Order: sequence, then C-alpha cells, then structure tokens
Amino acid sequence: MGPVITAWSAISSCGVGRAALEAGLVRPSPLDDESPGTQAFLASDFVVREALGTKGTGSMDRSSALAVGVVGELLPGVDVDARTGVVLGTTSGSSQTQLEFTRDSLTRRKPYFVNPASMPFALMNSAAGQAAIWHKLTGPNTTIAGGRMSGPSVLRYGARLLATGRASGVVCGAVEEYSPTRAWLEHHRGGTRVLGEGAAVVFLESAGTARAPLAEVLGIATRVAVDGDPAGALAACLHRVLERAGAAAEDVRTVAVSAPEGALAEAERTALARLRASVVDPAEVIGDVGAATGPFQVVTLLRSPGLAVATALDADGSVGCVLLRVLS
Repeated sequence: MGPVITAWSAISSCGVGRAALEAGLVRPSPLDDESPGTQAFLASDFVVREALGTKGTGSMDRSSALAVGVVGELLPGVDVDARTGVVLGTTSGSSQTQLEFTRDSLTRRKPYFVNPASMPFALMNSAAGQAAIWHKLTGPNTTIAGGRMSGPSVLRYGARLLATGRASGVVCGAVEEYSPTRAWLEHHRGGTRVLGEGAAVVFLESAGTARAPLAEVLGIATRVAVDGDPAGALAACLHRVLERAGAAAEDVRTVAVSAPEGALAEAERTALARLRASVVDPAEVIGDVGAATGPFQVVTLLRSPGLAVATALDADGSVGCVLLRVLS
C-alpha cells in the first residue's frame, strides 16, 4: 500500500481552513494597484499580523506568511515529531520580494544599502524554511521549484522521504502569492486567466497510521513532451498509473484539471477524453494559483470517494498526473 493522506488544510480566496474552501464559490476582488489585470482572487481573510502576530512578521512577505499560516492550520489535527518534514512547491519564491530587493540594490545610495531583514524572504526556499522554523518542524525541509508541476513533484518527494525512512510524516503542498510583479510576469507570458493566491497542504504518512486515512496515493507519473505532444505524454502518464494500480479508465470517478490556457488546455482535454469521470476545476473557485494549483486539485478531490486523478501541465513541456483512491 502506498502513502496515505491523513489531513489537509488551505488558505485561499474562500477563506482560511478546510471549511472555508468547502463552502463554495466566491467572486474575484477588484484591484486598485498597477497590475495589468482588473481583478484577482485574493485571500483577503488572511491578514498576516492578525493571523501570526507582530513578532517576526515585520519583514515577512506574503508568500512565507501564507505558508506559515496554512501549516499552522494543518498541524493541530496531526501528530508531529523530530522527523516530521516539510516539502513545499513554488514557481520561484516571492517575485515581489525579489524585485524589491533587486531594485533597492540599484536605487539606494550605494548598491549594498538594502534592507537586510528582507534578504531571507527573497530566497526561493523562504516559505518552506519559515514554516518549519515557526512550527518547530525539524525533519527534512525541501523546496521544489516545480511551477505547475508542483502537485506531483511534492507528493513524489514526500513519498520517497517516507519510503527511505527519512521522515515519519511529511507536510506536502505549495504556495503562491498574488502581487503586481507576478501579475506583470504572467501578462508578459501571455496569461489571461484571473490570478489567485493561496496555499494548500496535505499530511502524508505511511499506511497503517493511527488516524483514518482520507486517501491513498496509488501512483504518480511525470513525463516531458520532447516531441511537442503534451496530450500524448499526459495520456501515457495516465495509462501508466492506472496500469500499475490495476485499474481501468472507466474506474476513475473524478478528475481535477490543472486548467492551463491555450494549446495546453486543449492537450489536457484530449488526454482526458477516454475518461468518463466528473471534471472539477479549482481555478473556477480560487483563480489561477500557479504552483499551488496541484495541491488545490488534490484537496478538492478529497471530497469525492473513489478513484480520482489530478493532472498537471507546464509550458516547459512537463506533464504528469496523480492517482488517488479517496476513502472519505
């Protein structure tokens, strides 16, 4: 039996915690900044200093704060020890903090007159590191810059930590903040979807834990569409995980799509055409949350018992999927 998911939590435009995400649809908020878009799905209910206090948050960026907050929401429902690890996915960390730090190095009186307190948060692994430090999680700590492939990537990495005995349990998830900088980066990449922000995490453990599992991770497969055929690569991933689990396409009851844009969206639909499953798109509720898309797909699937699939496609040609047996 593969690793199991025993708990989860999320922060999104729906609010803070599991109940908020399960509550239903919300509308995007209007923007009054200098972003190219006019609205975004903002996690407005998560106010950093109200949620985390004033100590240690003066220079903390939103990405790190979301990670600290969502892990804090998860941990009361699980047992942790000295070998509990954290694996978080990201696109590149906080692009807003990185831009501001770089700008300060060029515009202040001398290049080295920058705010030293902001330096740790400009690093890509800030969110995972801060989450572990804040909550005293002393096991393995890993950041995976997987972009939209973060969902399969963090679960696979967490499963390997468990299989090799390096961790007793792993907090797996991803975080993506909204910022004007990220909005401009997505705009110049040609993105048109309404952006969102949030963080979602699951607690991954080996089978046979004391808690009743919510879902079993049956398989994870990834490929690179080197021939320019992401639909074919994703279909091959689906075939692989189903074959290894001894299941057929018609056994899948629910699919959570990653919902990319343009040609990738068409490729995803093509690859999933042989499945006769209900399709859910978390982006309809929380917007385009970038690297956090995969974890949000997974937690969305935990509502529907039976075999479930979460897909992933990235513009760099990487594709993948996760096969779950949802038990709750």
